Amino acid sequence: MVISPGFKLSRRHVVVGLSLIGFFIVGIFAWQAWTASRALLDARTHAETVQKRIKAGDFDGANRALAELRSNTSKAHDSTDGLLWDLGKHIPYFGRNVGAVQTVSEVLDTATQVNAPIALELSRAVDAGVFRPDKGQLNLTEIQKLTPKVNRAAASIEKASRDLDGIRSGKLVFPFNDLVGDLKDEVERARSASTATATAFDLMPQMLGADQPRDYLLIIQNPAELRATGGLPGSLAVLHADKGRITMGWQGSAGDVNPFSGPVVTLPKDTLQQYGPTMATDFRDINFTPDFPQAAQIAKAMLAQKLKIHVDGVVSVDPLALAGLMQGTGPINAGHGVVLTASNVVPVLLNQTYQSIQDAAAQDTFFENVARKIFDAVTTGQGNQQLAITGLANATNQHRVQLWSDRDDEESRLAGTAVGGALGGKSGRTPQVGMYINDSTAGKMDYYLQYRSSVSAVDCRRHGAQDLRASVSFVSTMPKDYQRLSEFITGTGAYAPKGTIAFNLRFYAPYGGEIVGLTVNGKPNSATADLHHGRQVAFLPVALKPQEQVIVTADIRTAPGQDGDGVFSFTPGMIPAPNGVTFTSACD
Repeated sequence: MVISPGFKLSRRHVVVGLSLIGFFIVGIFAWQAWTASRALLDARTHAETVQKRIKAGDFDGANRALAELRSNTSKAHDSTDGLLWDLGKHIPYFGRNVGAVQTVSEVLDTATQVNAPIALELSRAVDAGVFRPDKGQLNLTEIQKLTPKVNRAAASIEKASRDLDGIRSGKLVFPFNDLVGDLKDEVERARSASTATATAFDLMPQMLGADQPRDYLLIIQNPAELRATGGLPGSLAVLHADKGRITMGWQGSAGDVNPFSGPVVTLPKDTLQQYGPTMATDFRDINFTPDFPQAAQIAKAMLAQKLKIHVDGVVSVDPLALAGLMQGTGPINAGHGVVLTASNVVPVLLNQTYQSIQDAAAQDTFFENVARKIFDAVTTGQGNQQLAITGLANATNQHRVQLWSDRDDEESRLAGTAVGGALGGKSGRTPQVGMYINDSTAGKMDYYLQYRSSVSAVDCRRHGAQDLRASVSFVSTMPKDYQRLSEFITGTGAYAPKGTIAFNLRFYAPYGGEIVGLTVNGKPNSATADLHHGRQVAFLPVALKPQEQVIVTADIRTAPGQDGDGVFSFTPGMIPAPNGVTFTSACD
């Protein structure tokens, strides 16, 4: 380029030149941002199409939609990957939004390139009947073939969760704050599900007797009489697994295991103080504690001492989980003119049987027959396996399916998963809050108890502590003409007046935290507070008359350094709801 001798470069020329360059850079940046946003919006549409095609069994259509989805996320990733975006991340205030969009684009691109094809392959395998039992036999070889891919998907989602965890969505501008917050929630749910799936694929062969036979105690918990882990451990059975073939042996009830003249195990001092000695002397009370592994170990000891039956682990479900399975199996003839379906199995097992059969032994016989009928339907592959697996997955997400193994290596893998059921202790930056219920009417009144609960972080304090608020609304749906109900439902009146739903409520603060206040229907209320597993516990007896509502709120303060998103777990009741849910940090 030749510059005229008369040309003088002034400050104005420099400013104009730099402005033009700046506008050019901003223009490129804006164009790339617009391209990325359009691609991400299109990706959302195609992601929904992929899901719809899979549900419809149209895997060719799902593959076509997946190809479009991968093209969209790849375009978004390419548009946000470059020097301009890397530099943009360091611009004060605006930079955090640039970095968030860049991370989201990368996470979604990885999800479609790595995770989506594996999910599609698994769905195709389910549709093809790969996981369908044949006369009680599961194909462990096919499960082992798919395990590396399942683990790869789980590792990818785990990385995505860590990457997104570094974004403080509360500090982003609208609409990025909501979009990133929603994505973090979705990825966290996917992380939990993929981790549980990978653990299941890893452990399934050995736990189903690939190397040596295994025996498991099956407990069907009854949420009509609540216990902290879900319900009274009523109907029991022993399952035998050998090289993938599962059979049902002994069946019975808690009454067949009781009574015991003394404790079968020595309870830890904090458990004994919190829940009393009957956990170790009465099978019906083993799960007063919300710590399922502890309850399972007591069950194993009781079974061995009383019946000389030795098991390698304990698995637990409840009738709402059975209803999920029956969405796939279809109707099951239980005999005596009773046909069970996904829509009626819960009221039949938790309420109607206690009204129509007025003999405890006959009730147990009916429950045992139903358990075997459902077991046979599942293990013979009856019905739609995809619906059955989906129903079981939903129940697992609600903490209605729990599993404990007496092998330390297996139990260490189960701990922390949705099926592990362990009561958390130290948890780093993650505050864990619990709300657990134990019935005190000695009836089946909790069938009429509905509750919805939540936790939110309301303030970020010095040194990374948070103020939390846990709230639960209890409603009694007990009919006013409760006198017509049998005493199997209402109880005898010895522990609570007939028609009253009575239970003990416990809030667990995070490890090292404290419960600083408790209100009942807006009025301050005192509560007993002790430690269990290093966590402060507030104990409150509650009683509801027919049609009454009670709202309980607990104000909780975490320990310093617990400034991350929290996790809230609770006793699963009659209302299906996700459990182990994440709540957003106030320090975000």
